[in-house]
Amino acid sequence: MIFGKKIKINFENTDNGIKLSIINFPKNISITALDFGKDLAKRTMEGYSPNPEEEIDVISGIIDEKTNGEDIVFIYTHGDLPSAMILVGALCKKLLLEIPTVNPLEIGGIFHGEKNEAYIRVAIQKMIITNDALGSSLEINLPQNTDMNKFKSIFSEIAFSLIPEVQSIQFGLGTAISKKANSNLNIQPKRVEISLAPHIESKIPALALVYDIVFQSITIFSLLNS
Repeated sequence: MIFGKKIKINFENTDNGIKLSIINFPKNISITALDFGKDLAKRTMEGYSPNPEEEIDVISGIIDEKTNGEDIVFIYTHGDLPSAMILVGALCKKLLLEIPTVNPLEIGGIFHGEKNEAYIRVAIQKMIITNDALGSSLEINLPQNTDMNKFKSIFSEIAFSLIPEVQSIQFGLGTAISKKANSNLNIQPKRVEISLAPHIESKIPALALVYDIVFQSITIFSLLNS
């Protein structure tokens, strides 16, 4: 799978993981193993942690913790597509001045927030005990100068291609805009709302609590290509 025009990414399945190539990435950009590790470490929640056997090897494109202008190639043993996308985000965020924020909205129909924290914890513990998973949703807030028409296309293509649990994506006001007239339509918020089905394998109790970093990575890459 190949995505992007300015910077391109190519995901290829291997016998035991993913080969990721990042093409047209600028040279002399500093990047360390800690940068990748910080973002990959965010894929955890109660009842779930990544495969402890996963291993990442840099084949080309990064020397002495700097990009050298060549194609950046990773072999991600025991990795999956969403996790490989996190590597893309860790690199691409080095090129942005403003990083988009991602926050869970609902977990199993319960609004995410301090008031409902106890209810969500109980619901998640039930999923862990019964080897089940909850549907969820999250919100992404974008920089105000985002070209939404360009952003929508590439973001949607990547999200639907990499994450089969994505059920719907709404931009700006979403379906609420159908109730508006031009005369009372103010500036639309630069935001994205994503609805996620329960994790297909039921290994992750609530995807919105683990994949926030994945969607941030997709967003960052999409902004650079908008």
